[in-house]
Amino acid sequence: MAVVEREQVARLGLAPDRIDLARQLMRQHVESGETPSVAAVVLRHGEVVLEEAFGVQRPDGPALAVDHVWPIASAGKPLTAAVVLALVERGLLGIMQPIIDLLPELAGGDDDDVLVHHLLTHSAGWESDLFSGRIIEVLESGELPPAPDGLDFITHLFLWTAMHPRRVAAVGELMAYGNMNYALLGEIVRRVTGGPLDAAMRAYVFDPLGMDRSALIVTDDLRPHLVHRAADLPFGADSAVAFEGDLWEASDSGESGIHASPRDMARFGQAILDGGVLDGRRFLAPSTVRSMGIDQIPGLAARFGPENLMPVASWGYGFGVICEARWPYFGGGLVPKGSLSHPGAGGIDFWIDREHGIVGVFFEVITEMSPDLEPVSGMGNRFQDVITAAVIG
Repeated sequence: MAVVEREQVARLGLAPDRIDLARQLMRQHVESGETPSVAAVVLRHGEVVLEEAFGVQRPDGPALAVDHVWPIASAGKPLTAAVVLALVERGLLGIMQPIIDLLPELAGGDDDDVLVHHLLTHSAGWESDLFSGRIIEVLESGELPPAPDGLDFITHLFLWTAMHPRRVAAVGELMAYGNMNYALLGEIVRRVTGGPLDAAMRAYVFDPLGMDRSALIVTDDLRPHLVHRAADLPFGADSAVAFEGDLWEASDSGESGIHASPRDMARFGQAILDGGVLDGRRFLAPSTVRSMGIDQIPGLAARFGPENLMPVASWGYGFGVICEARWPYFGGGLVPKGSLSHPGAGGIDFWIDREHGIVGVFFEVITEMSPDLEPVSGMGNRFQDVITAAVIG
């Protein structure tokens, strides 16, 4: 990992003592037993101010490093959105195009007015599969048909569920966050490109940004670098949904299948912060990047779970746009409004502070989770606040 001199931290307008404190909190988080593994990368104005890892790569395994590869769950949705938008830039599909043009299986009912825009912003009006137990219901019911040739089981499971949505609101009247929207976006990419989402992700995101420790379908060269959690922890091998094993590593699923290192996620975040360019190479147009980071559904409320209704959704194409309505556990209270964020289940935090020019990546293995998937044992929100409070110039 990079050794960042205190002089460099100060030169970039951050208080070195605060950055030291962030590092100390990470170490204490592991030593206290609250997590077995935690890694972070923080950039300011494109330069590293913190790059650190504590704990182990896997139970009884070697020490964790910042280039180890994590299942990032829903934090991969902005990357799936970026692939979709790359195809929009090339005229291969439209944001305001009805999805039944691309997924005719959904035609003929009350989904005819759903646009690609609604999938990107979770505003199609469908019940969230995350909190309805729909995935478990499908698995236990026996109604899931065999996967078609060329489609892995995990992707098939999420996609088949998404192709049978349950409506809870009219199209465009409510944001109901759920995986099915991005499962369908992944399928749209496959149909438009004629290949797996993994190939499109490599072509339009990973390769242009030099994200060589990232994958949807995990290759043999990356497998030794994967981070694993104990089987009895949330999303471990004993969980109903486990981010572990051959099935998950073979997934081509756009909603939660991506694996990435903290360093790679920092590269993606910096490219977004810099308007679609990294190391002199453009991967998205400036107007496209702006579309990802502005509230595309102004005035809409958001439902996150069966009971949690927030008065303001504030969602762009792939990112949550931080506003006055903030979720418990997810994100720091000091991070300024207008920042972009997208956490991932299991302890994945990722944010872009546009006001202060900060990109932050904080990955941990959570040990306690609420029924609403909140990372109760996590310290990502506190880490974000310490980093934000470090800004002095």
